[in-house]
Amino acid sequence: MWFAIPALIVVGFSWSLTGVVMSDAPRKNCNTAFLMLLNALVSIAASLCVWVFAQKAPLSLRGVLLPGGSCFLASFINYFGLQIMSYSMQKGPNGVIWSFIQSALIFPFLTGVIFFGNELTFRRGTGLVMVLIALACLGLGKENKEKEKGWLLPAFLSFFLSGLVLTFNGLPSYFEEGKLLHSAGRTFFSGCGAFCAGFFWCLVRFRKEFFPLGLSEVKKGTSWKYIFMLNCFGLICSYLLLYPGLDSMADAGAGCVSYPLIVGSCIVGFNLYSLFVLKEKWTFLQCLGNVLCITGEFLIV
Repeated sequence: MWFAIPALIVVGFSWSLTGVVMSDAPRKNCNTAFLMLLNALVSIAASLCVWVFAQKAPLSLRGVLLPGGSCFLASFINYFGLQIMSYSMQKGPNGVIWSFIQSALIFPFLTGVIFFGNELTFRRGTGLVMVLIALACLGLGKENKEKEKGWLLPAFLSFFLSGLVLTFNGLPSYFEEGKLLHSAGRTFFSGCGAFCAGFFWCLVRFRKEFFPLGLSEVKKGTSWKYIFMLNCFGLICSYLLLYPGLDSMADAGAGCVSYPLIVGSCIVGFNLYSLFVLKEKWTFLQCLGNVLCITGEFLIV
């Protein structure tokens, strides 16, 4: 766990980059749907190359399908969950919706406790509650004027899908066969899931404009800068930190706390970005939320 805890915290901070890109790319006239589609394609190609050379342990069919299928489903579901979240945010209070959906970290936490015998101590339970309270504070501390009705149902659906994503991502770490697949292999299947979902989404949404818009995005140097940034940090973290960290936490009987660590670090990382880079002013509730989030992470581990 001495490796896993700091590794997962670093992963959480690296995930903040996705929020940074999704926030900044539209301002630079980049189509985020095609941008993430290209990003998934690059991830697939890079991961396949690394997987071929790095895979040492012999694999059975189950040893490929169990972790590969879980990672594929997680990324496939995640793509649509993000689109539904975006739809909900166009109609309702963004901060509340974001915090509500991030609370899906309780899914993998409870999965580890109920199905895989992870110990639920008073300290861990208190830490989890503090992280959830922190999410509420961060949501209420932002500009949350309701625009119109109709946001609650899609927000709840996105919350449920997010819970499935986190659970599927962590599932292979609980099985010995699942852990035999190299991290690059798991990242490859994750990329495949994201690409399939993104391709279907863009094809249905843009139809006749699919190829012109896609070609336009390919020609933009700005898009490739974002893709390089996402893959440079994202792939390295996935290969060296994320999946090895999940495996180590599961081996130590603490797999349930992996995603509270990651999500908490991700939230703090993006809030620091908004404070120092975007120059957004923090409210008292946002300051309190970040303090509670950090304190909750210490209690969880």
